[in-house]
Amino acid sequence: MRTTIKERAKAFCEKNICVDCGDRKDCDRGCMGCCIPTFSVLEWLIQFGKSERAELTRWHDPNITPDDNKPVIICTSPGIYYIAAYDKQFNYWFTGNGSFYRHEILGWREIHE
Repeated sequence: MRTTIKERAKAFCEKNICVDCGDRKDCDRGCMGCCIPTFSVLEWLIQFGKSERAELTRWHDPNITPDDNKPVIICTSPGIYYIAAYDKQFNYWFTGNGSFYRHEILGWREIHE
C-alpha cells in the first residue's frame, strides 16, 4: 500500500519522538522509552521531505521508457507538456492529441496521486 510523505512522517514521529522531556530540543534520552529529540526529528523530516520531493518531480531520460501504457507527463519542449503513454510495440508516445517519436521527447515523469 502506498503512503504519502505526511503519513510516513507521522508514523515515524509517533514511534521516535520523545514526549516526556520538558525541553524536547535538549532531550538527554534518559526518559523511559525516549528515542530521538524532537529537534533532530524535525531536521530529519525536512531533509526527508526535500529528497522525496526531488524524487517525485524528477524528469526521466526519454530513452528509458516507463511501463507499457502507463500514463506519465512528457515534455516535448520547455513549457510544453502532455499526458501520454508509451507503447513499446509501436515505439511511440501516444497522447490525446496524437503521437510522438521517442527522440521528440525531452523527458517524462510519473503522475503521482
